[in-house]
Amino acid sequence: ISLAHLQPLPFRGESVMGNVVYPMWAECPMLTRMVIVGYPAMSIGLLVFASVSGGTAWIVDSLFNCNLDNLMSLKLWTFLWGPLYMPMQSGMAFLMILFELYMSMQYFPSHEKEMGSTGFLVWIFFVNTVTSLVFLGIQLSILLYYHLSGNVLGEIFTRASGLHGLWPLIMVCLTLTSLNNPDGSTNFWGMVKIPNKWYPIALTAFFMLLNGFRIMWNFIAALAVGYAYKRFRFERILPSKTRLDRLEQRCCRGGRCSLLGTSWIPASSSSSFDVDVQLDRRYRNFSDLGDDRASAPAGGGGTTGGTSGQFVAFGGSGNRLGESTEMTETGTADQA
Repeated sequence: ISLAHLQPLPFRGESVMGNVVYPMWAECPMLTRMVIVGYPAMSIGLLVFASVSGGTAWIVDSLFNCNLDNLMSLKLWTFLWGPLYMPMQSGMAFLMILFELYMSMQYFPSHEKEMGSTGFLVWIFFVNTVTSLVFLGIQLSILLYYHLSGNVLGEIFTRASGLHGLWPLIMVCLTLTSLNNPDGSTNFWGMVKIPNKWYPIALTAFFMLLNGFRIMWNFIAALAVGYAYKRFRFERILPSKTRLDRLEQRCCRGGRCSLLGTSWIPASSSSSFDVDVQLDRRYRNFSDLGDDRASAPAGGGGTTGGTSGQFVAFGGSGNRLGESTEMTETGTADQA
């Protein structure tokens, strides 16, 4: 009896996990895959680098720790990429990283496809900066409270507490996705249906429950940014897709590059590029109002007889008040 055709059965948990993760990975564009791969790799690499000596630990803290101490030292670059690093101090932190990666594959691809990869990168830095400012504002209020109450240990802990991890960025994406359909509902793990406009708050409360009823200020800051994003129209601060397209044409070969088995999404290939182009043309036409050069023919002589073609107030022939065109023509004939 030949046993060559027999193959070992795969582990059932591995098969189920593969059926869940592989389709999500296939939908991830290039920048999302770079975040998913680079986030844990950088966290592990910086952990090893910081454990070498006290000097390397200071470098990691200065570059990636977004806290009040670095804010006082004007290390503002931590606002941009500080949340993209997670200090792994325990096995639970590594499990949280895996959960963050799963949630990132669920919410990041749709935003990248809508904005384009370059626009999504700018958006990540923008959201990280705004969330960091809100978080540090909360921490500053807590620091003042500890200072007035004479709690020295609380002051030290608050000054060193930083914003880390992808959770704030994920919560902003989740909030924006939920607010796109506020009248709908989301099934919370098969237990209860929650209205979409309250789902981010319910999820934050659930994580606080798992955290021992401790307030998670990074989630609170992300909720504040997510709910205020559309109300105050933060997207107006971001560069338009037409401008990003011109930047890609000059510097990035039109966004034609690939990595990790997928391609960069140029701004011209994003789902809302045509709408942005129409808005850009509309505002450009508004800026041309009152400019005679915008409406003048290319040859420069748009009228006969050598006249300039510009509008002159009260110039040309007209009628007196109460007169019609027929009365004017009759008076002219009588004079002749």
